[in-house]
Amino acid sequence: MKVKASREQNLARLREEAYVIEPGQKVEVDFFRPEDALGVARLYYAVYGEMFPVDHVYDPEELVRINVSDDMFQVVGRTSKGDVVGLYALFKSAPSTKILEGGSWIVHPDYRGTSLGLRLVSKSHNNPPEHLGLEGLFGQSVCDHLISQKLCQRFKARVCALEIEPMPSRPGEAGEYGRISLLDSLIVLQNLPDEVYLPERYDAQLRELYGWTGLDRSLLKDTMGEKEIALTGKSVLSSNSLAEAGLLKIEVESVGDGFAERLAEVLREHQGMSIYQLVIPLWRNGCSVAVEAARREGFFFGGVLPLWFDRDALLLQRVTETPNFGKLCILQEESKALLKMVEADWKILHNEG
Repeated sequence: MKVKASREQNLARLREEAYVIEPGQKVEVDFFRPEDALGVARLYYAVYGEMFPVDHVYDPEELVRINVSDDMFQVVGRTSKGDVVGLYALFKSAPSTKILEGGSWIVHPDYRGTSLGLRLVSKSHNNPPEHLGLEGLFGQSVCDHLISQKLCQRFKARVCALEIEPMPSRPGEAGEYGRISLLDSLIVLQNLPDEVYLPERYDAQLRELYGWTGLDRSLLKDTMGEKEIALTGKSVLSSNSLAEAGLLKIEVESVGDGFAERLAEVLREHQGMSIYQLVIPLWRNGCSVAVEAARREGFFFGGVLPLWFDRDALLLQRVTETPNFGKLCILQEESKALLKMVEADWKILHNEG
């Protein structure tokens, strides 16, 4: 049985190869083919160096395997010599069966300033895999420039959350900008009705956000307290550590007995991270209990994640360092309003409001 190459082995191969792509070649945009895999790994290495926090992007064999599953659909910009100079993908980033994330948008430095980036995204968004029956395309835009936000605006993506500094600094820029924030958005493909419970603390913010998204939701007040929640069963949480990014993602499968204790336990097990994110289901009465327990652990508002668990979820977040909210580049008015919500809640938490 063949042993899978490690991250370091894949990086060592790319490092030693020192491959150079010839500029000025003619480029076609096409769906990923297995022979593109090494070129995709080379593109990640050329743009991100050894800093990208996901291992499989440097592993050609793993890229081929994932592309034949329903977890990822890549589109590449391929030159006449077979070099991959552009990439965009739809990929699974949430437990949901109803959304895929659009991202991994990369253009080689020598091929920027052309229409390649737009052609890659158009190919993906105009041809989402029909057999999956997707209800939406999830996207993230960096907040250290406006290019990806302009792209989201062009494709009528609807802003829904703001993640404060989950991405590490770009290679070679640690002293210039620092960690990078992300705007989350959704392109709605099918607007099907659903019900959500709004925790009292964030009732006003969530009503405003749902107004922007235009999603067909019945907005219900959350009324179940700790005594009632304790009777619904155990609290179940899962966590995913992205050590290279200094990020811990905690997803709440159910809010029940001992939620505060279970959350504290997970945080103790993963001390030393830069950013902590908490995703709480909104389709069950009782989410306010989780929100208040999270506040006591230093979590503040992030926004809503539509269809994250096939149904909607609330994003809360905790940061180790004091965020520099003023450095974020924000394009749309709704996004600016969301930034104000997030900053105001952080200040209240830290008695600065």
